[in-house]
Amino acid sequence: MESINIFNLIIVDQSGSMMSIYDMALSSLNETIQTIRKNQMEHPDIKQHVSIATFSGDGLEGVNLVRDRVPVTKIEEMTRKDYEPNGCTPLYDAIGKSVSYLQKHITDNDKVLVTIITDGFENSSREYSVTSVRSIIELLRTKGWTFGFIGANQDSVLTAKELGIKNALDFSCTIEGTAVMSRKMAASNKKFTEAIHFSRASKSQKTASDLDNLYDSD
Repeated sequence: MESINIFNLIIVDQSGSMMSIYDMALSSLNETIQTIRKNQMEHPDIKQHVSIATFSGDGLEGVNLVRDRVPVTKIEEMTRKDYEPNGCTPLYDAIGKSVSYLQKHITDNDKVLVTIITDGFENSSREYSVTSVRSIIELLRTKGWTFGFIGANQDSVLTAKELGIKNALDFSCTIEGTAVMSRKMAASNKKFTEAIHFSRASKSQKTASDLDNLYDSD
């Protein structure tokens, strides 16, 4: 069977408020990388790639792509130099910039899982609005992209709905709450990969883009 690519794009809040869970947040990102690596080992016909974008400060300048479509077999884990919480929350600019960039560098046959993680509300975007981001997300979902929104200190289901995202997960902004979030995020990555694998094996027309229960327990 011909191999297929999955691009895992993680857009993670790096604003100052994340400092309260800094160590756990950094550990969670690396655990996610490890999960994606394990997914490829279990399904070698699926080639996993990882992009990680952090956001803080003001506007597009506060959005940094610290890992860019790196094959999971070659990726280096995140360090304190890669993730340094400070500043405000340009959530819309982070989503708009990151997904638009990725779209330009992959093909229509590639599979994409975008996971957005934040502990607060948008407050410093300059280029994108909730309306423009929603339009981008809705378009990409018609192309088979899957999105998940993980949020603290807000109604994540409502925020996700405003962005045109079906999959939403609330987490408590504590060490314990972040650990629970990390486990559910790992499970969602596994669920996405297995959905791709089984749809290919069965030659089903239904793909992982139909999933709207990424964070539900099986």
